[in-house]
Amino acid sequence: MNINYQPKGKKKQQGLALLVMVVVIFIAVSSYYFSTISIVKIKVDKAESTQAVLKHAKQALLDYALIKWQSDGSHAGRIGKLPCPDYNSNNPDGEQDGSCGTAYSNAIGYFPWRTLGIDITKDSSGNCLLYGVSPAYKNSPFAGLNPDSYGQFRVVDSAGATVQGTLPEDRPVVVIIAPETTLQGQTRENDAAITCGSYYGNDIATLIAAYLDDDGSTNNAAIDPSVNNVIEDFIAVYAGSEDGNNPLNDRLITISHQEFWEVIKASITGTMFNNKMRNLAEAMAMCLAEYAKDNDNTVGKKSLPWPAAMNLNGNEYRNNYSYDDNANDTNGHAGRLPYQVLNSNLTIGNSLTQSPTPYAGFFEYGFCSSLLVSDGTTINLTDKNGEYWNLWSNWKEYFFYALSKSYNPDNTGSDCTAGCIQLNGDKAGIVFFSGEKQGAQQRYAPPLDGTMAIDGVDDKDDIANYIENNNDVNFPDANGDKNYSPVDVLTSNDIMFCINSDMSVAECL
Repeated sequence: MNINYQPKGKKKQQGLALLVMVVVIFIAVSSYYFSTISIVKIKVDKAESTQAVLKHAKQALLDYALIKWQSDGSHAGRIGKLPCPDYNSNNPDGEQDGSCGTAYSNAIGYFPWRTLGIDITKDSSGNCLLYGVSPAYKNSPFAGLNPDSYGQFRVVDSAGATVQGTLPEDRPVVVIIAPETTLQGQTRENDAAITCGSYYGNDIATLIAAYLDDDGSTNNAAIDPSVNNVIEDFIAVYAGSEDGNNPLNDRLITISHQEFWEVIKASITGTMFNNKMRNLAEAMAMCLAEYAKDNDNTVGKKSLPWPAAMNLNGNEYRNNYSYDDNANDTNGHAGRLPYQVLNSNLTIGNSLTQSPTPYAGFFEYGFCSSLLVSDGTTINLTDKNGEYWNLWSNWKEYFFYALSKSYNPDNTGSDCTAGCIQLNGDKAGIVFFSGEKQGAQQRYAPPLDGTMAIDGVDDKDDIANYIENNNDVNFPDANGDKNYSPVDVLTSNDIMFCINSDMSVAECL
């Protein structure tokens, strides 16, 4: 009988080898597991770090918008204006450029941390943040800014579908971008003397191409600050976007139109703001009256200028010079408050009224430089750096004007012999300031908003979207003799000032 005999020592050695093998496998698996966790954690930590920086940058911009116009006399009346980006190497790092892009183009460049009074803003990879701002919101070149100014950005997904910005109110007014690490195809220069790398010879296209990504569907570096009236699309990093032929790792944060105006709201609805706009409306009416008194002294008749067309003859609502007076009564006696009054000047034939130049705004004339309004404030409308000039420039599309036929530039006499508008008696003219839109009012305008508006048309040429109390039905007042109603504070937020036949001015009651 054969007995298979194995020494005990050999069994022990085999058991020990098996244990070692298990330990080795355990260590290998654990190392892989924990190293994977570490990589994921590092990515999460970096994303959270970058997101915190983006939030800090966003808050700094909102603080600036809220405070700057109040704390800096040079910004008085420029409620909510934001700094330009920084891409000009002539400035210290982080200081905004003096001007950015064209009047109605988006602007982009490095985030202007120095201008905002905060520490340098960099993402988790050590790259400076970039910053895009819509035209109405940037300091320069100037375009009117008010609650009906919409952003010119959209955020899209990997398929190019809009996820933020379907309607004008939804579009971001600001996009802040963390470019993160360099991806294939990007070449980033590093200049030790420049905190944020390089300005690439002040070539903005090269700068943003070095930092912003193109996933093959959306190119974040496609912004051209020389092109007006373009809505730019942005896309943020998404699952799998960092791999493939067109990698993307840009991280974004936006300031929406709603977020921005929620911060500013108290500044444009409080007693102080309402009093300022009341003063401005009164000063405008007084300036119109001074215009009539001036030409009465030289040509023997009191003539108020023609209004501007409601649709500005298709011109840009954000541009002061679009508010050009009509040539005659073809467009009626009621419309927008004009800025240029050359047509009226030529009709009246008053050389004094054409000072300082034929193309100046009527309230730039010397007789509008010292207007004492009802609350005791003296307003100088000729000061283009002044608070009231800035208020008008930003809110000009909220001002309207009606005049009587007897006081139009073609009249041969005054005193209502040819017909006058009425508001508790004869009036030579009325200045309206409309507040924020109410109820079903909407104020979209082409070229940007026309295809995205609810009804697809220009709403800013419809007076019903601005003034209430049934006064809108009088526009365009073909004969200059309609009957107007004073403001009913229960149903309207309009402000109205009447110009009497003797060219005195009083609130319409």
